[in-house]
Amino acid sequence: MPKRFEVSKSVSNTAWGDVDKGRIWQVLKQALQEGATGAVQAVREVYAVVKAEINKDLTQADCWSPHHEVRDDGTVILNRSGLIAAAAALSGARSEPDLSPEQKAEARRHLLRHYRELEMPIPDSLSGEMSVLEARVTGEIKPGDIPLAPGVDLETLKTGDPDPMEVVVEIPAGRSTRGWNYRGESLQDIVNYVNQNTLSGFLGHQDPEKVEREFPTPVTHWVGALWRDGKAYFRGVVDKVAGDLKRWIRAGRVKQVSIFGIPRLQTAGGETEVVGYHPLSIDWTPLDRSGMPTRVVAVGEIDSTFSGGGQKAMTWKELVAQLKAMLTSKEVTLGQVAGEMGWKAREVAGELDAKWLQEVTGAVETLGKVREALGVTGEMDVVKAAQDGAAALKKVREALKVSGEMDVVKVAQDAARALEAQKAAEHDKAVGEMLAAKLTSEAVKKDISSPETQIGKLWAYHKTRIQPGATGEQIAGELDAFLGDKVVKAVIDAYHTDKPAIIGGTSEVKTTLRVKREQI
Repeated sequence: MPKRFEVSKSVSNTAWGDVDKGRIWQVLKQALQEGATGAVQAVREVYAVVKAEINKDLTQADCWSPHHEVRDDGTVILNRSGLIAAAAALSGARSEPDLSPEQKAEARRHLLRHYRELEMPIPDSLSGEMSVLEARVTGEIKPGDIPLAPGVDLETLKTGDPDPMEVVVEIPAGRSTRGWNYRGESLQDIVNYVNQNTLSGFLGHQDPEKVEREFPTPVTHWVGALWRDGKAYFRGVVDKVAGDLKRWIRAGRVKQVSIFGIPRLQTAGGETEVVGYHPLSIDWTPLDRSGMPTRVVAVGEIDSTFSGGGQKAMTWKELVAQLKAMLTSKEVTLGQVAGEMGWKAREVAGELDAKWLQEVTGAVETLGKVREALGVTGEMDVVKAAQDGAAALKKVREALKVSGEMDVVKVAQDAARALEAQKAAEHDKAVGEMLAAKLTSEAVKKDISSPETQIGKLWAYHKTRIQPGATGEQIAGELDAFLGDKVVKAVIDAYHTDKPAIIGGTSEVKTTLRVKREQI
């Protein structure tokens, strides 16, 4: 057990599936219990998020997504493929991570730091989206048409301001210039957040690394939100300290805002969809920034389309017929309709064909168990898995010549154990062949494989230091260290020493010489 832990700047290229994650936790847990130097820092570095205080009572369930190796000497080394797997897990490649929005943000910053250190291309799951929103003044809706969030004291916010100003920002669902498709539920997440917690707005975005400990002066207070007709509206009060901003808005020099936060992404058919969003702020940005098309609504009334305006209500059949025509003309898409209605894929599939959904869900779950049993890592798109799950599972069963879910999982588990045994055998063979090449005495070669001999006991103890996956150079180094040990050298030298002649004893020497006694 190491008495000291130290984070190294080295990087391991070992396959993440070959790393024993359970052993990493056991070593760190014991280190915390024994108070080893650097143990707390090691835990904080090994895992993307630690949900509880790091002490001897910490549990493995509190530690999410390891991506470092811990060597026998206490060195903590970043694993490149482990880092990629952690980023994929954060994006929900296999399942939605059990993390709060704050913990997701912490994990994102942690993993993003490693990507920047290694100068690796940053995945979308870590880069976030600067959702810049183009704006223009229209007369469709007034700030007063949007209810205030609970606890907002509008009069106090405006107290002492000789030139109070309110604005409304409109954000429609759709595609950003970056190519991401913002689904309706992602914008509804932002609306719900503002209505529950409000948001601050700044001149430009904060540094992501300083969000948790920095609080710049707000220039706008977003105090209410509304979701209507596929669009999100946000009501803001420009603070009295931001006199220049008011002048810029009136002059049309500032009319764009950008939502700063953490998107939840999903890939389907090669396209990136934003299906959820945790906002941190809604900030003002300079002109001509690409992003989501949006409008700033300064004054005006909601027209009759919103309020009814005395128009005759259509029957549901008329509404469906109109919607069908819009779908046929590609004016709207099925995904947009589902997003506006707040439908989830599982809900829609269950209504249309419950049996099909059950079969596909079971297939995906079984494939997940097989992947887990074999230790397979990497991104698997959930929607694609749902579409291809049944066919893929059939191919797995045919290839393994088994039937039924438990048969597939059992064979996968047996295969995993066989692979581990094969790796161990290949490792022992490589070590044995290199050791035999370094030994000259046949007697030593024979005895070293037997734990009953002195040289065999010494070798059995030392070879545990040669971990599976070690390179030829590392194996050779360990063998040289073993053969160069004083005790081992003394034992081997004894094999080359001739045995001395017997002195004394009862051994008889036979001879043909006869002795004749004569009297003198």
